[in-house]
Amino acid sequence: MLNVLSREYVNFRKMKNLLTSIFLIISISVSAQEEKTENFIFRHSQFEYNERGILITPINPLINKNIKTYIEINYAMVESVRNVVWLSYETSTNPISKTHIQKYSVRVQIKNKNQNQEFKYLEVEHDLHKNDFSSKYVFDNQKRNFVLDEKEIERRSYLSNLEELGIKNAPNKTSINNIISDYKQLVDGENKNQAPSFSIMDSENYEIYDIIVNYVNKSFSNVSFVMNIAWDSYNTFLSNYDIYHYHTYIVRVQLKESDKYEFIEVIYNPFKKEAISDFIWNKENGFFERKHN
Repeated sequence: MLNVLSREYVNFRKMKNLLTSIFLIISISVSAQEEKTENFIFRHSQFEYNERGILITPINPLINKNIKTYIEINYAMVESVRNVVWLSYETSTNPISKTHIQKYSVRVQIKNKNQNQEFKYLEVEHDLHKNDFSSKYVFDNQKRNFVLDEKEIERRSYLSNLEELGIKNAPNKTSINNIISDYKQLVDGENKNQAPSFSIMDSENYEIYDIIVNYVNKSFSNVSFVMNIAWDSYNTFLSNYDIYHYHTYIVRVQLKESDKYEFIEVIYNPFKKEAISDFIWNKENGFFERKHN
């Protein structure tokens, strides 16, 4: 009886060790799959400008084939893929997740019942971390063209208008080196186990703290004082026609003549060293919210 129990115990221990090993392998695998900020630095460093100021993009020899395959599988109305043009490289970083995508404009021939050749353009996104392709556009048979998906239209309606905030399509633009510098600072913070690494409590970022506090006090008359500021995210955009980057901070404020506190989302432009927000006070509901046209 003891021998039987001993064998069962040994088997139990072996199974436990096996499950532990599998768990560790899965955990290591998941950790390895997390996007590294260093990858954003590497990707940006691959872009350069020629002597005429034209952006030279890194070449991916498989991109045409991969996009062609994606379109053939997902868009039955497409007869053929004619050419692929690079549009932009965009990144987004926050304390929880990191993403970077490349966007392409694809010229496609649409199937029809006559001999006329009908060409349209479809925007396709390449998720560089997941290495998969997608598009936020669907084909409208009535318009005979690709249009934004309704869910994407709704999602974009809640976003800030970066052009009105002086970030997108600004006359004076930042540089790739400035973006790389910001990402290096993010890496330094991560290596020091500081989350987030652009915390305004870091002595190197006291200037950002002062700029945001001064902006809030000047722009929101019902704010008594700023209680604290938390770094939320960092976003970048690079294309042949534009380049910009910005940080988003969440500002907790104390209201005047009230014990109540509220939150304001503030965007910090590191190129201009300016803070701005599209939040306004909703008097009826008693909180700050994004202004929508």
